[in-house]
Amino acid sequence: MEIHWTDGALSLQRPEDFKAFKVVIHAAPSMNDKVMQDFDGTARFEGDQVCWVSQQALRGLAGALATPQWLENLDAMVSKARSHGWIDDATGDIRAHVERA
Repeated sequence: MEIHWTDGALSLQRPEDFKAFKVVIHAAPSMNDKVMQDFDGTARFEGDQVCWVSQQALRGLAGALATPQWLENLDAMVSKARSHGWIDDATGDIRAHVERA
């Protein structure tokens, strides 16, 4: 599963892939301020390579794809991520790798 930022818009790509989770930014580093604004409420960045994504925001990005089966798969992904320390216990946010495209 991937969250892409392109030209100021966030989109969920590969929503059926619950084995990988990342954020892909289609922008030059000089646009970081704009990217951070657009991710406000969705993810908080920890440097250039890691961010923490809100589970609520992720469900919102899924929209109509968030069927009961999809939500069950997401919960299983979160459970597995928790066992690796990739869930923020205070917020429930999910750790994601950040890539620049």
